[in-house]
Amino acid sequence: MSLISFINKKTFEIKDELDDYIYCDYEIRNVIASLNKKGYKTRYSCAGHNEVGLLWPLHKEDINNLDDYLKDAENDKTLHFIKKESDFFYHKDEKVATYTYISFDDDYKFEKYPNGFTYELIDGKSYLSKKIEFYKDDNHVTRKTDIEIDKELELTIIDLEKWVKELPLILK
Repeated sequence: MSLISFINKKTFEIKDELDDYIYCDYEIRNVIASLNKKGYKTRYSCAGHNEVGLLWPLHKEDINNLDDYLKDAENDKTLHFIKKESDFFYHKDEKVATYTYISFDDDYKFEKYPNGFTYELIDGKSYLSKKIEFYKDDNHVTRKTDIEIDKELELTIIDLEKWVKELPLILK
């Protein structure tokens, strides 16, 4: 299912996908365009987003895990107990990190990766990602400033741009 639809301004025809376009975040558009021009076909990507206080959807867990969760929540202010029932308890957790990632349409067997990125092979396709923490500590008490997070996201894109420039063209 598509997260966005396109409606033609003249005919009002609705399209959920634009076959000739690749979706990507604005901040990573040059990286994705350059990769595809060099022959490294991408599927989807994300530049990473500085999101404050965003809660993940409600989680439902086995009641046997409640004591451990409540103990963890004493030290981690991003964990929020909601309620318990006989067999389950519910909680919402704040998002504590973001990821910059690129999913490729093939396994390109890159010789090296951009600074701080990890490589995974998922369903036979290359996947590069970099985790950017919102907090300075493991207990999520001291949050980085927006300026610090935004700078880290900006430097991540710069590292990707440098990496793409060094990649060889793929012969077609």
